[in-house]
Amino acid sequence: SSDGIFTLNEAACLGCCSLAPVMMINGRAYGPLTPDKARQIIREIYTLEQQKEREGVLA
Repeated sequence: SSDGIFTLNEAACLGCCSLAPVMMINGRAYGPLTPDKARQIIREIYTLEQQKEREGVLA
């Protein structure tokens, strides 16, 4: 993202085929995903990170 909270990297394998399709954020696997579920998870994490930043909490 333009604010640096998220970076997108493509990976051939995350080692969690049973959860496919899957994404990994900060070492945690999320899946199985739909486009809507992926957007929801990203929004929730983004909101939490913004809140931490406002409160001066380091991740």
